[in-house]
Amino acid sequence: MFKRRRRDVAFTESPEFLVIETGLIGELLVATPALRAIRKAYPKARVTVMARPASAAVLVGNPAVDRLLPLSKDERGGFFGAMRLASWIRAKKFDAAFVLHTSFRSALAAAMGAVPVRAGLTHEGRGFLLTHKAPRDLRAHRTDENLRVLGLLGIPSDGADLEMHLTDEERGEASELLRASGAGASGLPLVGLHPGAGNVNRRWPAESFAALGAKIAATGRFEPVFFFGPADQEFERTIAAHYQRADLPPPPLVSPKNVRVLGAAFERTAAVVANNSGPMHVAAAVCVPGVFVHGPTPVARWAPRGPGYANVVSADVECRPCDESDCRLERLECLEAVTPDQVLEALDELLKE
Repeated sequence: MFKRRRRDVAFTESPEFLVIETGLIGELLVATPALRAIRKAYPKARVTVMARPASAAVLVGNPAVDRLLPLSKDERGGFFGAMRLASWIRAKKFDAAFVLHTSFRSALAAAMGAVPVRAGLTHEGRGFLLTHKAPRDLRAHRTDENLRVLGLLGIPSDGADLEMHLTDEERGEASELLRASGAGASGLPLVGLHPGAGNVNRRWPAESFAALGAKIAATGRFEPVFFFGPADQEFERTIAAHYQRADLPPPPLVSPKNVRVLGAAFERTAAVVANNSGPMHVAAAVCVPGVFVHGPTPVARWAPRGPGYANVVSADVECRPCDESDCRLERLECLEAVTPDQVLEALDELLKE
């Protein structure tokens, strides 16, 4: 049913490429170095990126992307959804698919769509669906894994920096949002704190974030401002209650309407403190220094790299890293063991530099 592997490939000057990365915001941002490398190697290529709708916004305005195909899980899955998607892919006559997402379904979509060249990493038994493949290395950084997929087709790396291209309108909206919240009224540099994370196993306790914010304010050198996503109302209430109990002036609480305005707001800060989650990658993509709290996940696989970033983990929990979706312990000791003083120390060192 599917074509055998072709070792040597040659594309026209303006090939049609499909890139499949249907992961979360962080995974799509981590794919931007690969997109940049494709554009540099094939400046006249037409690049289509298949992504989930909630993540696709981070690629708007990216010069390496010609067409965004936001598809929900339902649109990509199920018998009829798979047939419709395969029919659409087949009609576009793509020359190659870079299957960056490591699910079986992603590789199946490219194969059912009759894309003649399909490059990706073997995982979940999907190797037979790929024409060019390499084994997955769970010790490698996710950015390097993506670039390794490109290397299967002879495309070299163009660096590992993440990208997010914002508009002046989005920056203006972020500035107005910060001004309305009272952020910056002190005249001190802002430190953004984002306590949210989609995965509960990656959330440093909101109380710890609140305590950190109070300690940052007490230094008299920086002003903390808290950022929240659409599903973070519980964290917002916890932080407001912490300040009320401590009889402290409430900090600015900001809820950007989308991830792009969040990125623009991050640009107005001296540094960001976040969990190992989408906002961590957003901070890296807009080139803002950051301190990131890691629970069970392996730091070497996901953390932004470079001198502008610091990572805080618990050194006293033997079972980390595990990268499991469910913790086998009754509580997430690896996150609870991280103290606000540890994070503040990392932040001080980062901002000194």
